[in-house]
Amino acid sequence: MAKKSTSKRKKTLPMKKSSPGKNVFLALTLVPFVIGLILIGAWVLDIEILEDLQSQITVGILFFLLSFAASNVLQKRWRLTAGWGILAVADLIVLAWLDIRAQIVALSVGSVGAALLGFEFFRQIGEKRNEES
Repeated sequence: MAKKSTSKRKKTLPMKKSSPGKNVFLALTLVPFVIGLILIGAWVLDIEILEDLQSQITVGILFFLLSFAASNVLQKRWRLTAGWGILAVADLIVLAWLDIRAQIVALSVGSVGAALLGFEFFRQIGEKRNEES
């Protein structure tokens, strides 16, 4: 039997060398992530770190979103940065005004941020599929 040649040519892109300073800043973006994790974990366990448990969860989520946004800024992923930033703004609106009208505005703003994130993620998945074929 003859062997079938099924080798596919894969494009290999050169890896960009990242500077040690950039790696340090990327590692520092984990700090707000850990703070958010601590705040949300304390909320789950009914441990009051901030004066109000409801604001504690909102501030914890804000720290998560800021961590994601900062990480994407350092990686120069601008659409993802905008999406996480818009979601952070929506979280700030909820945190600042505990009013139903403000929450409707926050939901609208958050929907725009989520749509931007979804668009970018699906675009990246499409690019990966195109590279594989």
